[in-house]
Amino acid sequence: MSNYQLHANETTISIPRIITVDSVNYYEILVKCGQVMWTVNHRFRDFAELHDRLVSERGVSKDKLPPKKVLGNKSPTFLKKRQEALEQYLKEMFIFLKVTMPREFVEFLDFHRYDIIFLVQHLASSLFLRGDAFLAKSKKYGFSVLELHAISERLKIPCPPTEAACSNYNFSHILDFCAQLETIIVLPTKNSLPTILYDDDTDKYIPHALHKPIGSSNLIPVQLRYELSVFKVLRNLIIYGVPTENIQNVGQYGADSCGGALRETLTRIEVYKSETKQICQIALCDNVHKDAAEDELDKAKQWKTLRHAVFKENQLTAIDRTIRLFPSLKDLVLDKNKLESIAHLSHLNNLQILSLRCNRITQCPNWHVQLGNLVTLNLSQNRIRLLEGLAKLYSLVNLDLSCNLIDDINEIDYIGNLPLLENLRLLGNPVAGGVDYRARVLSRFGDRLQEIYLDNEKGNQTEYDMALVHSALRISAQKSQRKLHSLLDPSNTPDGSETDANDTERAGTSGGESR
Repeated sequence: MSNYQLHANETTISIPRIITVDSVNYYEILVKCGQVMWTVNHRFRDFAELHDRLVSERGVSKDKLPPKKVLGNKSPTFLKKRQEALEQYLKEMFIFLKVTMPREFVEFLDFHRYDIIFLVQHLASSLFLRGDAFLAKSKKYGFSVLELHAISERLKIPCPPTEAACSNYNFSHILDFCAQLETIIVLPTKNSLPTILYDDDTDKYIPHALHKPIGSSNLIPVQLRYELSVFKVLRNLIIYGVPTENIQNVGQYGADSCGGALRETLTRIEVYKSETKQICQIALCDNVHKDAAEDELDKAKQWKTLRHAVFKENQLTAIDRTIRLFPSLKDLVLDKNKLESIAHLSHLNNLQILSLRCNRITQCPNWHVQLGNLVTLNLSQNRIRLLEGLAKLYSLVNLDLSCNLIDDINEIDYIGNLPLLENLRLLGNPVAGGVDYRARVLSRFGDRLQEIYLDNEKGNQTEYDMALVHSALRISAQKSQRKLHSLLDPSNTPDGSETDANDTERAGTSGGESR
Protein backbone atom coordinates (compact mmCIF):
# COMPACT_ATOMS: atom_id res chain seq x y z
CA MET A 1 0.00 0.00 0.00
CA SER A 2 1.00 3.57 -0.42
CA ASN A 3 2.12 5.62 2.56
CA TYR A 4 1.66 9.28 1.82
CA GLN A 5 3.16 10.22 5.16
CA LEU A 6 6.49 8.74 4.04
CA HIS A 7 6.30 9.43 0.31
CA ALA A 8 4.64 12.84 0.05
CA ASN A 9 7.60 14.24 -1.91
CA GLU A 10 7.50 11.27 -4.29
CA THR A 11 3.79 11.56 -5.03
CA THR A 12 2.78 12.67 -8.53
CA ILE A 13 -0.57 13.32 -10.21
CA SER A 14 -1.26 13.34 -13.94
CA ILE A 15 -4.09 12.92 -16.46
CA PRO A 16 -2.70 10.64 -19.17
CA ARG A 17 -5.89 10.19 -21.21
CA ILE A 18 -9.60 10.79 -21.70
CA ILE A 19 -12.04 7.87 -21.63
CA THR A 20 -15.40 8.19 -23.39
CA VAL A 21 -18.27 6.03 -22.14
CA ASP A 22 -21.76 6.46 -23.66
CA SER A 23 -20.74 9.82 -25.12
CA VAL A 24 -19.60 11.03 -21.70
CA ASN A 25 -15.95 12.08 -21.28
CA TYR A 26 -14.04 10.98 -18.19
CA TYR A 27 -10.59 12.25 -17.33
CA GLU A 28 -8.39 9.40 -16.10
CA ILE A 29 -6.25 10.60 -13.17
CA LEU A 30 -3.08 8.62 -12.46
CA VAL A 31 -1.78 8.86 -8.88
CA LYS A 32 1.68 7.53 -7.98
CA CYS A 33 2.80 7.34 -4.36
CA GLY A 34 6.13 5.59 -3.95
CA GLN A 35 5.86 2.21 -5.72
CA VAL A 36 2.06 2.18 -5.60
CA MET A 37 -0.15 3.63 -8.32
CA TRP A 38 -3.83 3.74 -9.13
CA THR A 39 -6.26 5.56 -11.40
CA VAL A 40 -9.54 7.35 -10.77
CA ASN A 41 -11.94 8.67 -13.41
CA HIS A 42 -13.88 11.94 -13.09
CA ARG A 43 -16.10 14.08 -15.30
CA PHE A 44 -15.56 17.82 -15.55
CA ARG A 45 -18.57 18.40 -13.29
CA ASP A 46 -16.77 16.41 -10.55
CA PHE A 47 -13.85 18.78 -10.82
CA ALA A 48 -16.25 21.73 -10.60
CA GLU A 49 -17.91 20.35 -7.45
CA LEU A 50 -14.51 19.72 -5.85
CA HIS A 51 -13.38 23.23 -6.70
CA ASP A 52 -16.49 24.84 -5.22
CA ARG A 53 -15.81 23.07 -1.90
CA LEU A 54 -12.12 24.00 -1.93
CA VAL A 55 -13.01 27.63 -2.64
CA SER A 56 -15.57 27.86 0.16
CA GLU A 57 -13.76 25.76 2.78
CA ARG A 58 -10.03 25.91 1.96
CA GLY A 59 -9.51 29.41 0.58
CA VAL A 60 -8.54 28.31 -2.93
CA SER A 61 -8.66 31.01 -5.60
CA LYS A 62 -11.88 30.79 -7.62
CA ASP A 63 -10.20 31.26 -11.03
CA LYS A 64 -7.87 28.26 -10.72
CA LEU A 65 -10.26 25.81 -12.42
CA PRO A 66 -10.56 26.00 -16.25
CA PRO A 67 -13.86 27.67 -17.23
CA LYS A 68 -16.90 25.76 -18.45
CA LYS A 69 -17.77 25.79 -22.13
CA VAL A 70 -21.21 25.01 -23.52
CA LEU A 71 -20.52 25.00 -27.26
CA GLY A 72 -17.75 22.97 -28.84
CA ASN A 73 -16.90 21.21 -25.61
CA LYS A 74 -16.59 17.83 -27.37
CA SER A 75 -14.11 18.74 -30.07
CA PRO A 76 -10.79 16.85 -29.82
CA THR A 77 -8.80 20.09 -29.71
CA PHE A 78 -10.83 21.49 -26.85
CA LEU A 79 -10.74 18.23 -24.89
CA LYS A 80 -6.98 18.05 -25.23
CA LYS A 81 -6.56 21.58 -23.90
CA ARG A 82 -8.96 20.92 -21.04
CA GLN A 83 -7.09 17.70 -20.17
CA GLU A 84 -3.83 19.64 -19.87
CA ALA A 85 -5.50 22.44 -17.90
CA LEU A 86 -7.11 20.01 -15.43
CA GLU A 87 -3.82 18.22 -14.92
CA GLN A 88 -2.15 21.52 -14.14
CA TYR A 89 -5.02 22.38 -11.79
CA LEU A 90 -4.56 19.13 -9.83
CA LYS A 91 -0.82 19.65 -9.56
CA GLU A 92 -1.30 23.18 -8.21
CA MET A 93 -3.97 22.02 -5.75
CA PHE A 94 -1.71 19.22 -4.60
CA ILE A 95 1.14 21.61 -3.88
CA PHE A 96 -1.21 23.99 -2.09
CA LEU A 97 -2.93 21.26 -0.04
CA LYS A 98 0.07 18.97 0.38
CA VAL A 99 0.45 19.45 4.11
CA THR A 100 -3.19 19.49 5.22
CA MET A 101 -4.60 17.08 2.57
CA PRO A 102 -8.29 17.92 3.22
CA ARG A 103 -10.77 15.07 3.15
CA GLU A 104 -12.54 16.19 -0.04
CA PHE A 105 -9.23 16.19 -1.93
CA VAL A 106 -8.23 12.80 -0.46
CA GLU A 107 -11.48 11.17 -1.53
CA PHE A 108 -11.44 12.82 -4.96
CA LEU A 109 -8.08 11.13 -5.64
CA ASP A 110 -9.02 7.83 -3.90
CA PHE A 111 -6.25 8.04 -1.30
CA HIS A 112 -8.79 6.65 1.18
CA ARG A 113 -8.90 3.41 -0.86
CA TYR A 114 -5.20 2.70 -1.36
CA ASP A 115 -3.16 4.65 1.21
CA ILE A 116 -2.44 3.28 4.69
CA ILE A 117 -3.09 6.48 6.60
CA PHE A 118 -6.18 7.68 4.75
CA LEU A 119 -7.76 4.23 4.50
CA VAL A 120 -7.39 3.74 8.26
CA GLN A 121 -8.79 7.21 8.92
CA HIS A 122 -11.74 6.50 6.64
CA LEU A 123 -12.43 3.23 8.48
CA ALA A 124 -12.01 4.92 11.87
CA SER A 125 -14.51 7.64 10.94
CA SER A 126 -17.02 5.00 9.82
CA LEU A 127 -16.64 3.01 13.05
CA PHE A 128 -16.84 6.21 15.13
CA LEU A 129 -20.30 6.82 13.68
CA ARG A 130 -21.65 3.26 13.41
CA GLY A 131 -19.33 0.93 15.34
CA ASP A 132 -21.31 0.76 18.58
CA ALA A 133 -24.59 0.13 16.78
CA PHE A 134 -22.97 -2.60 14.72
CA LEU A 135 -21.49 -4.34 17.76
CA ALA A 136 -24.85 -4.22 19.50
CA LYS A 137 -26.26 -6.41 16.70
CA SER A 138 -23.30 -8.64 15.94
CA LYS A 139 -19.74 -9.42 16.98
CA LYS A 140 -18.92 -10.48 13.42
CA TYR A 141 -17.28 -8.30 10.77
CA GLY A 142 -15.74 -8.73 7.32
CA PHE A 143 -12.37 -7.16 6.49
CA SER A 144 -10.61 -6.96 3.16
CA VAL A 145 -6.98 -8.01 3.24
CA LEU A 146 -6.19 -4.41 2.27
CA GLU A 147 -7.85 -3.10 5.45
CA LEU A 148 -6.05 -5.62 7.67
CA HIS A 149 -2.74 -4.77 6.02
CA ALA A 150 -3.36 -1.06 6.57
CA ILE A 151 -4.27 -1.60 10.24
CA SER A 152 -1.14 -3.73 10.75
CA GLU A 153 1.10 -1.12 9.13
CA ARG A 154 -0.56 1.74 11.00
CA LEU A 155 0.46 0.07 14.28
CA LYS A 156 4.10 0.63 13.31
CA ILE A 157 4.01 4.36 12.60
CA PRO A 158 3.37 7.49 14.74
CA CYS A 159 0.07 9.34 14.77
CA PRO A 160 -0.19 11.64 11.69
CA PRO A 161 -1.12 15.31 12.22
CA THR A 162 -4.42 14.96 10.32
CA GLU A 163 -5.55 12.30 12.77
CA ALA A 164 -4.69 14.37 15.83
CA ALA A 165 -6.64 17.33 14.43
CA CYS A 166 -9.92 15.40 14.13
CA SER A 167 -11.13 12.96 16.75
CA ASN A 168 -13.27 11.11 14.17
CA TYR A 169 -10.11 9.78 12.54
CA ASN A 170 -8.50 8.53 15.73
CA PHE A 171 -6.99 5.08 15.34
CA SER A 172 -8.34 4.11 18.75
CA HIS A 173 -11.84 3.73 17.24
CA ILE A 174 -10.55 0.82 15.17
CA LEU A 175 -8.64 -0.73 18.06
CA ASP A 176 -11.68 -0.58 20.35
CA PHE A 177 -13.93 -2.06 17.68
CA CYS A 178 -11.56 -4.91 16.79
CA ALA A 179 -10.93 -5.75 20.44
CA GLN A 180 -14.63 -6.65 20.83
CA LEU A 181 -15.08 -8.79 17.71
CA GLU A 182 -15.54 -12.53 18.14
CA THR A 183 -15.67 -13.44 14.43
CA ILE A 184 -13.89 -11.94 11.44
CA ILE A 185 -14.02 -12.79 7.74
CA VAL A 186 -10.91 -12.07 5.67
CA LEU A 187 -11.56 -11.49 1.96
CA PRO A 188 -9.48 -10.42 -1.05
CA THR A 189 -11.60 -7.30 -1.59
CA LYS A 190 -14.25 -5.48 0.39
CA ASN A 191 -16.90 -5.60 -2.34
CA SER A 192 -16.83 -9.42 -2.30
CA LEU A 193 -18.28 -9.56 1.23
CA PRO A 194 -22.04 -9.32 0.46
CA THR A 195 -21.96 -12.26 -1.98
CA ILE A 196 -20.06 -14.81 0.10
CA LEU A 197 -21.97 -18.05 0.71
CA TYR A 198 -21.28 -21.12 2.84
CA ASP A 199 -24.00 -23.45 1.55
CA ASP A 200 -22.54 -26.93 0.97
CA ASP A 201 -24.90 -27.53 -1.95
CA THR A 202 -24.01 -24.50 -4.00
CA ASP A 203 -21.00 -23.22 -5.88
CA LYS A 204 -22.08 -19.57 -5.96
CA TYR A 205 -18.93 -18.26 -4.35
CA ILE A 206 -17.25 -14.94 -5.03
CA PRO A 207 -14.94 -14.81 -8.04
CA HIS A 208 -11.40 -15.82 -7.27
CA ALA A 209 -9.48 -12.56 -6.84
CA LEU A 210 -6.26 -13.72 -5.22
CA HIS A 211 -3.88 -12.64 -7.99
CA LYS A 212 -5.93 -9.80 -9.48
CA PRO A 213 -5.10 -6.15 -8.75
CA ILE A 214 -7.35 -4.43 -6.25
CA GLY A 215 -9.58 -1.91 -7.97
CA SER A 216 -7.60 0.27 -10.34
CA SER A 217 -4.34 -0.06 -8.38
CA ASN A 218 -1.28 -2.27 -8.80
CA LEU A 219 -1.82 -3.81 -5.35
CA ILE A 220 -2.23 -7.62 -5.36
CA PRO A 221 -4.04 -9.32 -2.41
CA VAL A 222 -1.63 -12.25 -2.31
CA GLN A 223 1.24 -9.83 -1.61
CA LEU A 224 -0.37 -8.08 1.36
CA ARG A 225 0.53 -9.40 4.81
CA TYR A 226 -1.23 -8.66 8.06
CA GLU A 227 -1.33 -9.60 11.72
CA LEU A 228 -4.27 -10.23 14.04
CA SER A 229 -2.97 -9.00 17.38
CA VAL A 230 -5.65 -6.27 17.59
CA PHE A 231 -8.38 -8.91 17.93
CA LYS A 232 -8.29 -9.67 21.65
CA VAL A 233 -11.31 -11.99 22.04
CA LEU A 234 -11.45 -13.56 18.59
CA ARG A 235 -13.10 -16.99 18.56
CA ASN A 236 -13.86 -17.60 14.89
CA LEU A 237 -11.57 -16.86 11.94
CA ILE A 238 -12.86 -17.25 8.37
CA ILE A 239 -10.36 -16.79 5.55
CA TYR A 240 -11.69 -16.70 2.01
CA GLY A 241 -9.55 -16.53 -1.09
CA VAL A 242 -6.44 -15.31 0.76
CA PRO A 243 -3.32 -17.39 1.60
CA THR A 244 -3.04 -18.23 5.28
CA GLU A 245 0.68 -17.47 5.00
CA ASN A 246 -0.27 -13.80 4.74
CA ILE A 247 -0.79 -13.86 8.50
CA GLN A 248 2.34 -12.60 10.22
CA ASN A 249 1.47 -13.29 13.83
CA VAL A 250 -1.12 -15.56 15.44
CA GLY A 251 0.70 -15.65 18.75
CA GLN A 252 4.30 -15.93 19.88
CA TYR A 253 5.28 -19.08 21.70
CA GLY A 254 6.57 -19.69 25.17
CA ALA A 255 6.50 -17.78 28.43
CA ASP A 256 7.81 -14.59 26.79
CA SER A 257 4.83 -14.28 24.47
CA CYS A 258 4.31 -10.68 23.41
CA GLY A 259 2.11 -10.99 20.34
CA GLY A 260 -1.48 -12.02 19.80
CA ALA A 261 -2.84 -15.14 21.43
CA LEU A 262 -4.88 -16.66 18.63
CA ARG A 263 -3.53 -20.12 19.29
CA GLU A 264 -4.85 -19.80 22.84
CA THR A 265 -8.33 -18.41 22.07
CA LEU A 266 -9.53 -19.51 18.63
CA THR A 267 -12.28 -22.17 18.64
CA ARG A 268 -13.12 -22.24 14.94
CA ILE A 269 -11.14 -21.67 11.74
CA GLU A 270 -12.43 -21.83 8.17
CA VAL A 271 -10.23 -21.56 5.08
CA TYR A 272 -11.82 -21.45 1.61
CA LYS A 273 -10.28 -21.21 -1.86
CA SER A 274 -6.88 -20.16 -0.60
CA GLU A 275 -4.83 -22.48 -2.88
CA THR A 276 -3.57 -24.23 0.27
CA LYS A 277 -1.82 -27.50 -0.59
CA GLN A 278 -0.73 -28.66 2.87
CA ILE A 279 -2.19 -28.53 6.37
CA CYS A 280 1.08 -27.03 7.61
CA GLN A 281 0.33 -23.86 5.62
CA ILE A 282 -2.55 -23.33 8.05
CA ALA A 283 -1.26 -24.90 11.27
CA LEU A 284 2.08 -23.08 10.94
CA CYS A 285 0.76 -20.15 8.92
CA ASP A 286 3.03 -17.52 10.49
CA ASN A 287 6.17 -19.68 10.41
CA VAL A 288 8.77 -18.99 7.75
CA HIS A 289 9.72 -22.66 7.90
CA LYS A 290 6.82 -25.11 7.87
CA ASP A 291 8.92 -28.17 8.80
CA ALA A 292 8.60 -27.90 12.58
CA ALA A 293 10.51 -30.38 14.70
CA GLU A 294 8.66 -33.20 16.46
CA ASP A 295 8.82 -31.57 19.91
CA GLU A 296 7.46 -28.31 18.50
CA LEU A 297 4.44 -30.12 17.09
CA ASP A 298 3.56 -31.52 20.49
CA LYS A 299 3.93 -28.39 22.60
CA ALA A 300 4.75 -24.84 21.58
CA LYS A 301 2.60 -24.35 18.49
CA GLN A 302 -0.61 -26.16 19.33
CA TRP A 303 -3.97 -24.49 18.72
CA LYS A 304 -5.16 -25.53 22.13
CA THR A 305 -8.80 -24.40 22.04
CA LEU A 306 -9.60 -25.11 18.39
CA ARG A 307 -12.67 -27.36 18.12
CA HIS A 308 -13.90 -26.84 14.56
CA ALA A 309 -11.88 -26.68 11.33
CA VAL A 310 -13.19 -26.22 7.79
CA PHE A 311 -10.55 -26.40 5.04
CA LYS A 312 -12.80 -26.49 2.02
CA GLU A 313 -12.23 -25.91 -1.72
CA ASN A 314 -8.47 -25.71 -1.46
CA GLN A 315 -5.75 -27.82 -3.12
CA LEU A 316 -4.96 -30.28 -0.31
CA THR A 317 -3.41 -33.51 -1.59
CA ALA A 318 -2.54 -35.08 1.79
CA ILE A 319 -3.07 -34.67 5.53
CA ASP A 320 0.39 -34.01 6.90
CA ARG A 321 1.61 -34.51 10.45
CA THR A 322 0.94 -30.91 11.51
CA ILE A 323 -2.74 -31.84 11.86
CA ARG A 324 -1.78 -32.92 15.37
CA LEU A 325 -1.33 -29.24 16.23
CA PHE A 326 -5.13 -29.24 16.56
CA PRO A 327 -5.37 -31.72 19.47
CA SER A 328 -8.84 -30.63 20.64
CA LEU A 329 -10.49 -30.82 17.22
CA LYS A 330 -14.03 -32.25 17.28
CA ASP A 331 -15.02 -31.80 13.65
CA LEU A 332 -12.92 -31.51 10.53
CA VAL A 333 -14.26 -30.61 7.07
CA LEU A 334 -11.96 -31.25 4.10
CA ASP A 335 -14.51 -31.09 1.29
CA LYS A 336 -13.59 -30.33 -2.33
CA ASN A 337 -9.86 -30.96 -2.16
CA LYS A 338 -7.63 -33.53 -3.89
CA LEU A 339 -7.21 -36.07 -1.11
CA GLU A 340 -6.74 -39.73 -2.00
CA SER A 341 -6.26 -41.04 1.55
CA ILE A 342 -6.11 -39.97 5.19
CA ALA A 343 -3.18 -39.91 7.62
CA HIS A 344 -2.16 -38.73 11.11
CA LEU A 345 -5.77 -38.46 12.34
CA SER A 346 -5.13 -40.95 15.14
CA HIS A 347 -3.61 -38.02 17.07
CA LEU A 348 -7.02 -36.31 17.18
CA ASN A 349 -8.54 -38.17 20.11
CA ASN A 350 -11.59 -35.89 20.27
CA LEU A 351 -12.48 -36.06 16.58
CA GLN A 352 -16.14 -37.02 16.11
CA ILE A 353 -17.09 -35.57 12.72
CA LEU A 354 -15.07 -35.93 9.52
CA SER A 355 -16.23 -34.74 6.10
CA LEU A 356 -14.27 -35.72 3.00
CA ARG A 357 -16.89 -34.92 0.38
CA CYS A 358 -15.76 -34.38 -3.22
CA ASN A 359 -12.22 -35.75 -3.02
CA ARG A 360 -10.42 -38.59 -4.85
CA ILE A 361 -10.68 -41.39 -2.30
CA THR A 362 -10.96 -44.89 -3.78
CA GLN A 363 -10.51 -47.10 -0.71
CA CYS A 364 -10.59 -46.95 3.10
CA PRO A 365 -8.07 -49.51 4.42
CA ASN A 366 -8.31 -50.06 8.19
CA TRP A 367 -9.70 -46.62 8.87
CA HIS A 368 -10.72 -47.68 12.38
CA VAL A 369 -7.06 -47.39 13.39
CA GLN A 370 -7.20 -43.61 12.79
CA LEU A 371 -10.89 -42.92 13.38
CA GLY A 372 -11.73 -45.05 16.39
CA ASN A 373 -14.06 -42.50 18.04
CA LEU A 374 -15.72 -41.12 14.92
CA VAL A 375 -19.49 -40.53 15.02
CA THR A 376 -20.15 -38.95 11.61
CA LEU A 377 -18.31 -39.67 8.36
CA ASN A 378 -19.13 -38.04 5.01
CA LEU A 379 -17.50 -39.74 2.02
CA SER A 380 -19.98 -38.65 -0.64
CA GLN A 381 -18.83 -37.89 -4.19
CA ASN A 382 -15.62 -39.89 -4.09
CA ARG A 383 -14.60 -43.04 -6.01
CA ILE A 384 -15.20 -45.73 -3.39
CA ARG A 385 -16.22 -49.22 -4.49
CA LEU A 386 -15.30 -51.43 -1.48
CA LEU A 387 -16.39 -50.97 2.15
CA GLU A 388 -14.32 -53.55 4.04
CA GLY A 389 -12.09 -50.82 5.51
CA LEU A 390 -15.09 -49.34 7.36
CA ALA A 391 -16.14 -52.59 9.05
CA LYS A 392 -14.65 -51.75 12.45
CA LEU A 393 -15.82 -48.16 12.89
CA TYR A 394 -17.96 -49.29 15.81
CA SER A 395 -18.77 -45.79 17.10
CA LEU A 396 -20.14 -44.60 13.74
CA VAL A 397 -23.72 -43.28 13.80
CA ASN A 398 -23.93 -41.36 10.50
CA LEU A 399 -22.35 -42.51 7.23
CA ASP A 400 -22.77 -40.75 3.89
CA LEU A 401 -21.55 -42.83 0.92
CA SER A 402 -23.75 -41.21 -1.72
CA CYS A 403 -22.44 -40.72 -5.26
CA ASN A 404 -19.63 -43.28 -5.16
CA LEU A 405 -19.01 -46.44 -7.22
CA ILE A 406 -20.51 -49.13 -4.94
CA ASP A 407 -22.12 -51.72 -7.26
CA ASP A 408 -22.15 -54.90 -5.15
CA ILE A 409 -24.94 -55.22 -2.56
CA ASN A 410 -22.76 -57.60 -0.55
CA GLU A 411 -20.45 -54.70 0.36
CA ILE A 412 -23.20 -53.51 2.72
CA ASP A 413 -22.46 -56.54 4.93
CA TYR A 414 -19.27 -54.81 6.11
CA ILE A 415 -21.24 -51.91 7.63
CA GLY A 416 -24.39 -53.89 8.46
CA ASN A 417 -22.82 -55.07 11.72
CA LEU A 418 -21.85 -51.59 12.96
CA PRO A 419 -23.76 -51.50 16.28
CA LEU A 420 -24.52 -47.77 16.43
CA LEU A 421 -25.09 -46.92 12.76
CA GLU A 422 -28.43 -45.18 12.27
CA ASN A 423 -28.12 -42.96 9.19
CA LEU A 424 -26.84 -44.33 5.88
CA ARG A 425 -26.88 -42.63 2.50
CA LEU A 426 -26.23 -44.62 -0.67
CA LEU A 427 -28.08 -42.75 -3.41
CA GLY A 428 -25.97 -42.04 -6.46
CA ASN A 429 -24.22 -45.44 -6.36
CA PRO A 430 -24.87 -48.14 -8.99
CA VAL A 431 -26.24 -50.39 -6.25
CA ALA A 432 -29.04 -47.88 -5.58
CA GLY A 433 -30.48 -48.52 -9.03
CA GLY A 434 -31.18 -52.20 -8.40
CA VAL A 435 -34.55 -53.89 -7.90
CA ASP A 436 -35.78 -53.74 -4.27
CA TYR A 437 -32.72 -51.62 -3.42
CA ARG A 438 -34.02 -50.34 -0.10
CA ALA A 439 -35.30 -53.70 1.12
CA ARG A 440 -32.08 -55.47 0.10
CA VAL A 441 -29.95 -52.91 1.96
CA LEU A 442 -32.13 -52.98 5.08
CA SER A 443 -31.99 -56.79 5.11
CA ARG A 444 -28.26 -56.54 5.90
CA PHE A 445 -28.97 -54.99 9.30
CA GLY A 446 -30.76 -57.97 10.86
CA ASP A 447 -32.69 -57.12 14.02
CA ARG A 448 -31.74 -53.43 13.67
CA LEU A 449 -33.36 -52.83 10.26
CA GLN A 450 -36.15 -50.72 11.80
CA GLU A 451 -33.57 -48.40 13.43
CA ILE A 452 -31.93 -47.45 10.14
CA TYR A 453 -32.59 -44.25 8.19
CA LEU A 454 -31.65 -45.09 4.59
CA ASP A 455 -31.19 -42.02 2.40
CA ASN A 456 -32.82 -39.90 5.12
CA GLU A 457 -35.92 -42.09 5.38
CA LYS A 458 -36.92 -44.96 7.62
CA GLY A 459 -38.33 -48.03 5.93
CA ASN A 460 -42.04 -48.77 5.71
CA GLN A 461 -43.72 -52.05 6.61
CA THR A 462 -43.64 -53.30 3.02
CA GLU A 463 -39.88 -52.74 2.88
CA TYR A 464 -39.39 -54.45 6.24
CA ASP A 465 -41.37 -57.50 5.10
CA MET A 466 -39.44 -57.66 1.87
CA ALA A 467 -36.15 -57.25 3.80
CA LEU A 468 -37.00 -60.27 5.95
CA VAL A 469 -37.69 -62.31 2.81
CA HIS A 470 -34.35 -61.28 1.29
CA SER A 471 -32.60 -62.11 4.56
CA ALA A 472 -34.17 -65.59 4.71
CA LEU A 473 -33.34 -66.30 1.07
CA ARG A 474 -29.77 -65.17 1.53
CA ILE A 475 -29.28 -67.30 4.66
CA SER A 476 -30.79 -70.31 2.93
CA ALA A 477 -28.47 -69.85 -0.03
CA GLN A 478 -25.47 -69.56 2.29
CA LYS A 479 -26.40 -72.80 4.10
CA SER A 480 -26.83 -74.61 0.80
CA GLN A 481 -23.47 -73.35 -0.36
CA ARG A 482 -21.79 -74.54 2.83
CA LYS A 483 -23.33 -77.99 2.53
CA LEU A 484 -22.24 -78.23 -1.08
CA HIS A 485 -18.74 -77.21 -0.09
CA SER A 486 -18.63 -79.88 2.65
CA LEU A 487 -19.68 -82.55 0.17
CA LEU A 488 -17.02 -81.49 -2.31
CA ASP A 489 -14.34 -81.28 0.39
CA PRO A 490 -15.21 -83.93 3.07
CA SER A 491 -11.72 -83.67 4.62
CA ASN A 492 -12.88 -80.55 6.53
CA THR A 493 -15.69 -82.51 8.27
CA PRO A 494 -14.67 -86.17 8.66
CA ASP A 495 -17.71 -87.14 10.73
CA GLY A 496 -20.04 -84.35 9.70
CA SER A 497 -20.31 -83.04 13.28
CA GLU A 498 -18.66 -79.68 12.62
CA THR A 499 -20.94 -78.89 9.74
CA ASP A 500 -24.01 -79.77 11.77
CA ALA A 501 -22.86 -77.61 14.68
CA ASN A 502 -22.13 -74.62 12.44
CA ASP A 503 -25.45 -75.03 10.67
CA THR A 504 -27.24 -75.11 14.00
CA GLU A 505 -25.49 -71.94 15.16
CA ARG A 506 -26.16 -70.06 11.92
CA ALA A 507 -29.76 -71.24 11.94
CA GLY A 508 -30.15 -69.66 15.35
CA THR A 509 -28.66 -66.42 14.04
CA SER A 510 -30.86 -66.45 10.96
CA GLY A 511 -33.89 -66.97 13.14
CA GLY A 512 -32.93 -63.85 15.07
CA GLU A 513 -32.52 -61.91 11.82
CA SER A 514 -35.85 -63.17 10.53
CA ARG A 515 -37.55 -61.98 13.63
